[in-house]
Amino acid sequence: MDKIGKYEVLDKIGSGGFAVVYKGYDPFIKRPVAIKVCYSRDEETRKRFHREAEIAGRLVHRNITAVYDFGLHEQMPYLVEEYLPGEDLAHMIRRREPEALEEKLDVLLQIASGLGFAHSREVIHRDIKPSNIRILDNGRVKIMDFGTAKLANVESNLTQTGMTLGTVAYLSPERLLGKPSGTNSDLFSYGVLGYELLSFRRPFIGRNIPNLIDQVLNASPVPLAESWPDCPPSLAVVIHKCLSKDPTTRYASCVELTRDLEQVRAETCSYQDPTTGTISTALSADIKLSGLLEHARELYNRGKLQRSSVLLDEVLEIAPDHAEAKRLLAACHQTAAPDLEGTATVATQTGTVPQTGTVSQTGVIPQTSPGDQLVSETQTISEIPESTQVSTSISSWEAPAARQQRKIGEAISSIEGYVKAGQLVGAAKALEFATQFLGDFDQTETLRQRIVDAAKAEVAGVRETALSQAHSMVETMAELRRKNRLPIEQAQRIVDCVHTFDPDDLAGRHILAALHQDAQAKPSRAPDPKQQEAIESIERLLDEGDPAMAERALRFAVQLFGEFDQTQRLEQRISDALRRSQT
Repeated sequence: MDKIGKYEVLDKIGSGGFAVVYKGYDPFIKRPVAIKVCYSRDEETRKRFHREAEIAGRLVHRNITAVYDFGLHEQMPYLVEEYLPGEDLAHMIRRREPEALEEKLDVLLQIASGLGFAHSREVIHRDIKPSNIRILDNGRVKIMDFGTAKLANVESNLTQTGMTLGTVAYLSPERLLGKPSGTNSDLFSYGVLGYELLSFRRPFIGRNIPNLIDQVLNASPVPLAESWPDCPPSLAVVIHKCLSKDPTTRYASCVELTRDLEQVRAETCSYQDPTTGTISTALSADIKLSGLLEHARELYNRGKLQRSSVLLDEVLEIAPDHAEAKRLLAACHQTAAPDLEGTATVATQTGTVPQTGTVSQTGVIPQTSPGDQLVSETQTISEIPESTQVSTSISSWEAPAARQQRKIGEAISSIEGYVKAGQLVGAAKALEFATQFLGDFDQTETLRQRIVDAAKAEVAGVRETALSQAHSMVETMAELRRKNRLPIEQAQRIVDCVHTFDPDDLAGRHILAALHQDAQAKPSRAPDPKQQEAIESIERLLDEGDPAMAERALRFAVQLFGEFDQTQRLEQRISDALRRSQT
């Protein structure tokens, strides 16, 4: 397929039991999208597919896949979601990644954040597992696939189907037993995922499905400390609490879960008061900086320069004069741009994009292997000599004033891009965000006026298009009346619609009045009994909610009797009923 609805199809990403996923492109918003097409004819499967769109479309959160659209293409439903460049957590676990505790905790906290938001909206995911977790290239975590989700406190007639869809190893005991399950059923699945992410093995392993179910229901998992000797004891407590067979002894909510995970991260990845053994609140800023900096160091030494730069950018947002963060960021740039006069230049506000790398918020990140780094992976950042810092074009970026100007330049470029693409709501939000965090700058009023002028032009264009459509509808009315194929009911609907576009239009009202005169002047005649019987049969089918059968009956009646007075009215009723049944 070249197109699905308004979306251009670029490539096939994958396929499953009842759906195919394509990479697509939205030509209006001008962004890549993922298009999931349900090719199953099974009614229950289609209901589940539509429910995924309905439920996930309500959840707008940074750790949940955004749903943009839902529609029908050649009678097949399709779902349009944000395109997620990256890979599934299941693939990373098979490669035994990530290795660092800090990264593992970051993944677990982001999943808990997205899951907690869904639960706060009374949505139970019911299929939390690594293959439904996407790790983006920038480290952001996204929860995917709400196809088996349901609303809390709402019965679902698809429960049995949902049971067969989930992976048994991740299902809670209450779900396996067919008992009512709430949000803490997701927390059991989260515990299985967490155990597997930390130790790279599942807590329950069976030879077959019945044996695996028995393990989940009756067996206690091997203590996490035995499966992963480096596991902090406090983290093992969190995971095993999630894996409790009794739902009432698990965490009551993701809020409590997140609180304990944050405490684990603070204890294991940040400063600790040696005298009391507790983290001092006075050191909270230093704790956060230390954790970010430690993570950035590790990513740098593993060759993940883009993600390291993002974390360092956050450090410098908190502490613009942090010397070690500046040095490490300079090393990232030095690795990315060994020759400032060559092709690998730092991206500027004018949009210079080199051909040897990709552009991040902090500059150009080359597509090189870890072995190509200028700084050895075994060398710590404190050992990087001052001479490795890049020239003044990068060191000037580190100055707070220049940093402020760079941020303003990025904001202006982003806002102008929104305006150019016709995304005026996005432009207004970007301007509001920029002024909130950067204050008013020289171009603020100019940009605000550009947005207002573009909005006025858009409104004028919409009105002009609407008037053109109204006049076209009136012309259609006139043509249908000449062919004697315009029922009064349809003419009334058209005139009402035209009135919303053009309140001063008279042509449509004249046609409607003429139709009424034609109806009064038309001699009455007794309807054919068989024809009347056919009409009553068709209307009865519509009243019973079977528009498809009514459509076939109408076609048969027209073949027998030819066009009759009620043909157009019945066609419209059938069309409306079919449209309602599809939505």
